[in-house]
Amino acid sequence: MTPAAEARHTSLTRLEQAAGEVFGYAEEQGPVLSRSSLLLSSSGLAIATVATALAATITYLV
Repeated sequence: MTPAAEARHTSLTRLEQAAGEVFGYAEEQGPVLSRSSLLLSSSGLAIATVATALAATITYLV
């Protein structure tokens, strides 16, 4: 990484930390798996598709 890129990265990191402190997020937390991230993953999408197809089939047969 060039010195200019390193300086920009450091500057942006400081800016993010300052903005986080302003909004009450003083310390960065680790990534948290949420429901929305499950639906955005490819396996989550596949599971949702199968569940929808199964529900539609059961509804059609009933």
